[in-house]
Amino acid sequence: MNFTRYVALGDSISIDSYPAHDAELRYPGRAGTDRLGAVSLLVKNDDELWPEFRGRDLATLQPSLQFDANRDDLTADGATTESLLRQVERVSRGDEPALVTITAGGNDLLGSIGTRGPSPAPEIFERLRTAVARILKLRPNALVLLGTVYDPSDGTRRLPGYTRTLDREAEWLDEYNELVRGLAKSEERLRLADIHQHFMTHGLTAPVHEQWYLRESIIEPNARGASEVRRVWLEALGL
Repeated sequence: MNFTRYVALGDSISIDSYPAHDAELRYPGRAGTDRLGAVSLLVKNDDELWPEFRGRDLATLQPSLQFDANRDDLTADGATTESLLRQVERVSRGDEPALVTITAGGNDLLGSIGTRGPSPAPEIFERLRTAVARILKLRPNALVLLGTVYDPSDGTRRLPGYTRTLDREAEWLDEYNELVRGLAKSEERLRLADIHQHFMTHGLTAPVHEQWYLRESIIEPNARGASEVRRVWLEALGL
């Protein structure tokens, strides 16, 4: 599919700031830019930092594609699925072939840690489903990549700062991701970007130099993590 527009929606899995911070600390002088988040790398690779992806970006593979970061990159640090619903309303209508990436749900789940009552996963997912339906109404010729939420604990159900094992919360994460996977299969304009599966074994169970998460904040992607999110998107597109 030849896209003429790219729109990025969602949370900090997609943004520049954490990967850029990590690159400044761990790869000083190597990066050619501070646009090192997954969205930015998908649009234009940093050939100095990631030479293996040279020529494997939308700017090269889809040269007619339009992307204005100020207009089309609506991702935000701390965004939830409620934020996602607001982001979607900022997307302009259009019939042009568009690519949309969505990373959302992780902050909702983090905010639910320690809460009582039933699983929040269905409610979080319903907001995601509503946002997806709306984007497809606004952009009927869009292809939407739906990202699952990664697990920095690598299945251990333990995270820094929490003294207990997060058993219920891990089950909610699995439940939400399964709902996302099911949604991706429900409509030909949707495609799964299984970030959760791809990131397993690169969290807290891995040696520090093999982790894809920011050391200072294990819930955020580091520079390598952002590149790996970009890899998942490219593979979902067959590029």
